[in-house]
Amino acid sequence: MLHNIDCLELLSTLDDNSVDLVLTDPPYFIGFDGGKGWDSQWDSEIDYLQWCEQWTIECVRVLKPNRMLVVFGTLKTDTFLRYKLETTNTHHDTLRPQNEIIWSYNWGGRSKTNFARKHEYAWCWSKGDNFLFNADSVRVERKQKVNIRTGQAFDKGTIPTCVWEKNNHTTSIEYVKWHPTQKPLLILERIVNAYTHQGDVVLDIFSGSGSTMIACDNTNREFIGTELNEEYYVMSNNRRKLFNPLMV
Repeated sequence: MLHNIDCLELLSTLDDNSVDLVLTDPPYFIGFDGGKGWDSQWDSEIDYLQWCEQWTIECVRVLKPNRMLVVFGTLKTDTFLRYKLETTNTHHDTLRPQNEIIWSYNWGGRSKTNFARKHEYAWCWSKGDNFLFNADSVRVERKQKVNIRTGQAFDKGTIPTCVWEKNNHTTSIEYVKWHPTQKPLLILERIVNAYTHQGDVVLDIFSGSGSTMIACDNTNREFIGTELNEEYYVMSNNRRKLFNPLMV
């Protein structure tokens, strides 16, 4: 269910160890919000990181042991690197850094004076040393069809690397014009499939365009989330009706 309340308010209603995956895309504090102010509301980097610490503490509390916290971020500035190093890697004894996922794309405007930055990160931490990983649910077709050591054909696809390419073309049925930082369903669905079972609960405290919610519908997971911006909240529910009319 999607709520229209502050993330800390929603988190305060959730029980300890009650969520199977936290998958969220917070403001990056780089001012990229279409002039709406939600990505530039803090007076300083210190204020921003202190706010990140508040919701991170709560996300770790509600996350079940041996499950994954996945937070989208950027290295366009050093701020999110400080979040990773100073907040998650240092202040939370139960979290273990795992492979980051890199979403790469090749669309949109680009610099004429340097290499184009066309990627974002999804930083991953497990709550505990071990974590659920459904390898068979994320396998992709192999380029090499035969095992060169045995000469036998592979009977399964291969597990992808942590670099995933997916363009978010404006002609795509899933593309929305009203949110500047939309993430592709393919990326979110692969994360959900890898780190949860069908029927599990996925939490997104910065729902934005509603993509995590739709990804959960598409993969038969339960969704809990919130979006503070009322316009985004309404439009996300309308978007959900287009994908899954019976879910709203």
